[in-house]
Amino acid sequence: MKKSVLVSSLSLVLATTTVLSTAGAATKTDTIVIRHTQLGEAKQQRLNILKDVLARVSKEVPGVKYKLDGVDSDVNRKEKLRSEMVVNKAPAIFDLFGGTDTQLYVEANRLLDLTPILKELGLSNKFISLDEFKVNGKVYGLPIGGYQEGYFYNKDYFKAHNLSVPKTLSELESLAATIKKDGKTPFAQASKAAWVPLMTANTLWSRYAGPDITNGFTTGKTKWNSTQMVAAFTKYQDWVKKGYFKQGELGLDYAEQRNQLIRGEAIMMYDGSWASSVFSDPKQAGSLTNKVGYFALPSVSGGKGSQTAVNGGFSNGYGFSSKVKNNKQQYAFVKSFIKNMYNDEMQIRGLEADGVLPSMKVSSSKLANAKVSGLVKEIIEVGNKASGAFPAFDSLVQPDVNTALSEGIQKLIAGKTTPKAMLDAVQKAQNAANSNEDF
Repeated sequence: MKKSVLVSSLSLVLATTTVLSTAGAATKTDTIVIRHTQLGEAKQQRLNILKDVLARVSKEVPGVKYKLDGVDSDVNRKEKLRSEMVVNKAPAIFDLFGGTDTQLYVEANRLLDLTPILKELGLSNKFISLDEFKVNGKVYGLPIGGYQEGYFYNKDYFKAHNLSVPKTLSELESLAATIKKDGKTPFAQASKAAWVPLMTANTLWSRYAGPDITNGFTTGKTKWNSTQMVAAFTKYQDWVKKGYFKQGELGLDYAEQRNQLIRGEAIMMYDGSWASSVFSDPKQAGSLTNKVGYFALPSVSGGKGSQTAVNGGFSNGYGFSSKVKNNKQQYAFVKSFIKNMYNDEMQIRGLEADGVLPSMKVSSSKLANAKVSGLVKEIIEVGNKASGAFPAFDSLVQPDVNTALSEGIQKLIAGKTTPKAMLDAVQKAQNAANSNEDF
């Protein structure tokens, strides 16, 4: 694909965003910008790891200065980074998602090919999976860790009310009804950012329609508005109507979701494994510290495909501007960054301090000796029992489809659309994206 065509395609994607003027990889003062998304108390441990890595890099490559640029993850992914990519002014190092994001930026020649660096550092075969960051066999990004999604729950409440972890969706619904009757919110939720409710929805539709259905949307093999997909979103809408989610969720930021669980207002919360560190920190979890359990979204009667597969993978990490290759010192900085960030020490540290599952093949003895919470052990156990994992939908579908789905789920929550009408609109966006050969 020609670069000019891809830039045009990117421009269309970003029609509603403002082009920003952030400095790119090469600057007169040889200062590298590192874009991270480690904002807020819940991500402090991850930020500390990044700072420690950069301190080591600075000693190895003293001729290059660096500047940290912290941006909200959603803003970076959907607005700022895309705008910078259009004008080729992305930072030297930045938070990057695999899948369609990586593919689009590679086709526009915006990402550095990391394949030779990995070979030089002896890291080519050290990662569990780099599939989401590969394009035509070459590697263009590195996952900082793995993740899986499931339900966190208040163990003390379950014990006090003689409740058991559900094994089927029907049992989960009975559980939710019991909790609702007790005056509590069954599911903590904060849906100002659409990706939050879409975590639940993604696994729910994978239970109804099969974990592989999302793979077929971009090829036209499967349809968003199929019978099973409509059934999944009808179930989701049913939960909304029954008041199983936090009232006023559309006005609440993501961090508030955890607070609902911590305050005891809600009893369960669907979230990613990255949230686990909050519940082992007394400053954040308070009386709920080390009293939270975890289980996967249970099976659906009559559902297609595997009913134990979890939404998980290695889709988020760091990418690097292709422009650094033209600057010897900055290229050396990037190599040093990769060497110091991606190793057993930092993988174990991320697991112990923040519950981030390793993205690399860490030695079994080191994993066995890792000091992790009981909650993290439960999460790992759920993953071990699963038949496999499927990636999040937003790493598989085009940006315009993601936008249509995000708008749709929030309208569904607000009672302004029906599951069928919502999915018809998403399928329309999918058809348009699929017909655009430049994507």
